[in-house]
Amino acid sequence: MNLRAKLFVTVLFTLLCVNGYSQWLTADLNYDGLFDNREFKGDMQPQTIYGMRLMPEIGIDAAPHRIRVGFSKIWEFGAKDIIDPEIILYYRFTGPVSYYFGAIPRNNLQRQLPDAFLYDSIAFFEPTIKGTLIQHYYRDVFETELYCNWFSRQTETQREAFRIVWDGYVHSGVFGAGWFAAMTHFAKPKEPGHFIYEKFQLYPYLTLDLTEVVGQHFKLKANAGVLCSLVRCRKDGDWHSPTGFLGDIQIWWKGFDVKSTVFAGGSQQPFLNDPEAGLTFHRSDPFYNHSFYNKTEFGVLLVSDSRAELGFRWNLHFTPDTPIHNQQLITLKYRIGMNKKLHK
Repeated sequence: MNLRAKLFVTVLFTLLCVNGYSQWLTADLNYDGLFDNREFKGDMQPQTIYGMRLMPEIGIDAAPHRIRVGFSKIWEFGAKDIIDPEIILYYRFTGPVSYYFGAIPRNNLQRQLPDAFLYDSIAFFEPTIKGTLIQHYYRDVFETELYCNWFSRQTETQREAFRIVWDGYVHSGVFGAGWFAAMTHFAKPKEPGHFIYEKFQLYPYLTLDLTEVVGQHFKLKANAGVLCSLVRCRKDGDWHSPTGFLGDIQIWWKGFDVKSTVFAGGSQQPFLNDPEAGLTFHRSDPFYNHSFYNKTEFGVLLVSDSRAELGFRWNLHFTPDTPIHNQQLITLKYRIGMNKKLHK
């Protein structure tokens, strides 16, 4: 039994043996199924991802404290290289400001990063944040969170790499404003001949949400803002500062939705083709390396209840001087939870 397995068994046994007043044994099972067929053109790599992800958790809740342990296991159909399970283990303190520490599933975030910050493929294959998460929520009007994701430890050949993210949102009536900010540090491995890369991103935006105005079954929401980046490699020391407009509009009606996202401005990934950096450093959707990009999505929820959600999306991606990129996406999400009071 390897060290990770021994740690998992030890923590699980400790949780099951804990007893006392005002304590709850909790368990959750999250399942994600994915079929993602990407018929991309030109400089965009065509690919089909077909697989599933299982994320069970068990823990003790003794308000305001919580500790959880579990694992994430991904099966990509047809892959010859087996993806090892990833440990989930974190502590949470809940209050006006909540604190997490450990390997934390991304579904604990108040707001998921947009594609301009985090590629959906990376989010699927890296479902946990390894580090610290701080959150604040105030009366359905204001929310903010700050977290550090340490996604690579330094070795002879592997870089030390981490990302610090700060996001928030405030609204009153139909109007709102929010932001996403991220700093990515991509340090050197121990062996010589490598250089440090750094990237700062900021996306402040305004929101118009007419959900409460147009009716119960029809929703309309629009966002518009400025996407800014500062990127450099310390080899040459030059800062790249691409800036552009980023906005989207989305309409929902009885399980159907249409969403259009537009980016126009400087290419956001100046080191995307650098073998030392690439997508591992930038971590965002490669479509944002084009000076213009439009993503038009048509979606339908085939099943939607308190536990399960099955959806289909047809996405069209438009970039300059390239035939239309076509994508078909089927997603299945299932969640079941359990709470049981513990007694002495």
